[in-house]
Amino acid sequence: MGDFVKGHEYEEEDRKNLSGVVQPVPMGPEAVRIVEVVEETDHSFELNTALLEQILLDPKVADKKVAVIGVAGAYRKGKSFLLNFFLRYLNWRSQSDQVDDDTIDWLSPESPLKGFSWRGGSERDTNGILIWSKPFLMKDRNGEEIAVLLMDTQGAFDSQSTVKDCATIFALSTMVSSVQIYNLSQNIQEDDLQHLQLFTEYGRLALEDGAAKPFQSLLFLVRDWSFPYEAEYGFQGGQRILDKRLELNEKQHEELQQLRVHIRSCFENISCFLMPHPGLRVATNPNFDGKLVDIEKEFQQQLRVMVPKLLDSFNLAHKEINGQKITCRGLVEYFKAYMKIFQGQELPEPKSMLLATAEANNLAAVASARAVYQRQMEEVCGGDSPYMPTQELLNHHERCKNEAIREFRSARKMGGVDFSLQFLDKLTQDIEESYENHLKVNNGKNLFKAMRTPAVLASMMIIDYILQEFFQLLGLNGIAGIFTSISFLAICSLGVWAYSRYSGNMREIGGLIDDAVTYVWTNFISPHAGQMGALGGALNISDTLSGINNTARGSNSATNVRSKKTQ
Repeated sequence: MGDFVKGHEYEEEDRKNLSGVVQPVPMGPEAVRIVEVVEETDHSFELNTALLEQILLDPKVADKKVAVIGVAGAYRKGKSFLLNFFLRYLNWRSQSDQVDDDTIDWLSPESPLKGFSWRGGSERDTNGILIWSKPFLMKDRNGEEIAVLLMDTQGAFDSQSTVKDCATIFALSTMVSSVQIYNLSQNIQEDDLQHLQLFTEYGRLALEDGAAKPFQSLLFLVRDWSFPYEAEYGFQGGQRILDKRLELNEKQHEELQQLRVHIRSCFENISCFLMPHPGLRVATNPNFDGKLVDIEKEFQQQLRVMVPKLLDSFNLAHKEINGQKITCRGLVEYFKAYMKIFQGQELPEPKSMLLATAEANNLAAVASARAVYQRQMEEVCGGDSPYMPTQELLNHHERCKNEAIREFRSARKMGGVDFSLQFLDKLTQDIEESYENHLKVNNGKNLFKAMRTPAVLASMMIIDYILQEFFQLLGLNGIAGIFTSISFLAICSLGVWAYSRYSGNMREIGGLIDDAVTYVWTNFISPHAGQMGALGGALNISDTLSGINNTARGSNSATNVRSKKTQ
């Protein structure tokens, strides 16, 4: 933090004791950081809940409805500088009983600009999200007293912030603001609209709300407007420029149309204000302290138009969520809920345009290469092809995999070689999974293996019949009844299995029968198959072929491990 209100110039760290506990809010108002971006570690976000509750749960404002004025945009574009004029106006309104007295100038021409930390230069000054520690009490158009909260945000696109940092700060401030001021320089450009689309979509994902208009009011504030001959300064000229920039026509590319539809679908109200340049003395004087004497008259005039217009009692916008006006107490809970969402893993990671394009480009190359593998394997072992020995299928798999990898490597991809390696690994993994499926389909064509279940069940019925007759001859009808029941169970299982295979219904039950038969075969029948004549020999052939399949599969896995080590 830099400069604070006169008489309260001290750093935020001074309010913390050795244990890191935030001390009570100072007696004098100042700008305080409630959301901090931890850039030194993992670029996570931390909400200063204790400080936020001390401000918004103050008995004077806790149950009053709230209006939140936020400013967001690129860094070093004068957001904090501008917000201090809002602060100056609110201070004047709260201290003066004669609001309409023309002899009182709320701009205070002789006073330096104090409040939210600001300074000239090219380096970032604001971190995270800051609010003024003392909400202002004003009356709305119905005469009801409401709390007005000013909110400053970290500038986007500086050298220390990731795309996620920028998206989260902008989205969070838009979600809690009743009026979000989008601070732009010189014009409304297409990249400004694209960034707005990304940030608002990130916020809309966090809200998970089906409402057509998830956010309230958006004000495009165009700073340093240099074309007053095209559109005059102020709201009217700004509205004409805004209408042109968001205009839809048939000649536009579909992507441009979707962008404009998206922006209009996100906000209940969208407006624009054109602001002149404050003057060279403001931009080039390192000792400029905000006094009006150094600021161009035209800039001062437009301040007198915009600030009172936004903060006028008849224009104050209550913070509303789902049509309900929110109190300061409720705003605390929404802050906590929103921060929990952004701190979690549910939201997708926002990416830069280059990274997103490179990822899509590499994924397209993966899909193309995978299609090459699938097409060649289908020609060899497709659904109409007969059974193929597993080793021969493995050889075809290796050949097709090499062709697919060659296809991927020959494709022109963005992001560089190192970036593409992760997608090559993904391609290899997809191919191996596809091979497993081809192997299962091929094994299904093996007549001996397909006949294992009915053969085993038939063997059980024969053995049960023999044992049943034997025990009946001995007069042991109880034991014979047990084998009769087992035989009946085998007959029912065979019927259900045959129905499952023929109709495609009851597939889970059919699979359970296969598993049960495999267990019986492995533990009871296979060790004695040599004593079962021709039927046991046929079953042993099936078991031998399965062993060959498993051996080939293990050999394939070992080959893959060796090839990865070679790479």
